[in-house]
Amino acid sequence: MASEKYMRLDPAYRKLQKLRDLVREQKVPSKISDEIDEVLDLMKSRTDYCEGISTHPSKDLQQLMHSTLNHQWQTAVDQGKLTEIPSTLMMSGNLEVQFLRSLASLGNVKRILELGMFTGCTALAFAESIPEDGQVVTCELDPYIADTARSFLDKSGCGEKVEIMKGPAKSSMEVLAQKKQQFDLIFIDADKPSYTTYYKMIWDLGLLAPNGTIVVDNVLFFGDPYTKEGFMGERGEGVTKFNEMVRQDGSVHKIMVPIRDGMFIIRRKTDVDGRK
Repeated sequence: MASEKYMRLDPAYRKLQKLRDLVREQKVPSKISDEIDEVLDLMKSRTDYCEGISTHPSKDLQQLMHSTLNHQWQTAVDQGKLTEIPSTLMMSGNLEVQFLRSLASLGNVKRILELGMFTGCTALAFAESIPEDGQVVTCELDPYIADTARSFLDKSGCGEKVEIMKGPAKSSMEVLAQKKQQFDLIFIDADKPSYTTYYKMIWDLGLLAPNGTIVVDNVLFFGDPYTKEGFMGERGEGVTKFNEMVRQDGSVHKIMVPIRDGMFIIRRKTDVDGRK
């Protein structure tokens, strides 16, 4: 079921937690504190209900998620393979994974480009939903994390569909464009300040195939784009700037879906309107 870490993505939940603590400190009547607790429980229950009623992850996905959560990240830091312990919030939860699997299974999606891989959760989810001759090309900056993801994927039944490109995503995108490669679905989930750059490069390099779809993760990024709190600093500013750019792009049809930390689904307007 949904854990506290996912609930922290919602600024309303964080505010209610602060309010609950304040109420207790001020010794306000317990009925008020109880009502706040009930609201917090309702928010959790809704998320848990959505999670529980949705399709459960495959055994391979369950194993990859388990391996990510239980990996010896601290040992990697101690050995100098990583500079810091990565947040497991970077791994998509099952609710988001099943949403992405549904998108990948629609239409004639065969080739997928993923910008920002972490340990391969979404890459494997995509691989499970595309045809046998389909391919997921995923980009990961950190070589240790990329190698860790490869080891996880190699233990799965669909891992052979996933190609990992190490290094900066922008460099990988340029290489793919030079090879005239195009993708039916492009998933952006890399460093937030570069979202705008990635989006422009997709169009400038011609990476999106005809009738293709761009999906962008974390577009509600801890609430920063609509609260203006600055909770996530430069990264929150990067997402806010990106959202505004897409809003002003009249050539695309876009819809923002409030799943977990928010997702943008972006398509050419002509594909959605049915006009050529």
